[in-house]
Amino acid sequence: MSKIVIDGPTLEKFLAAGGTVEVIEPSGKPVGKFTVYPRFGNYVADDWPSDEELDRRSREGKGVPAAEVEERLRKLEEGLRNG
Repeated sequence: MSKIVIDGPTLEKFLAAGGTVEVIEPSGKPVGKFTVYPRFGNYVADDWPSDEELDRRSREGKGVPAAEVEERLRKLEEGLRNG
């Protein structure tokens, strides 16, 4: 994966925006979407599925219940804290 180092003022803009950020050229042309990793404060490029793809996945019913996801995340967080 390629890495791009951004300057301090640009980093501050990303951090202030939080969440998902759309980066555009001065002309307004989109460059990409970037999402903060809240725990680590790093942004990464991300390829978001289309609304149609999300609908398709929802109809297939192959999801994981939120309670299972939350439990897994809780265990991972505990593991990080306990080293």
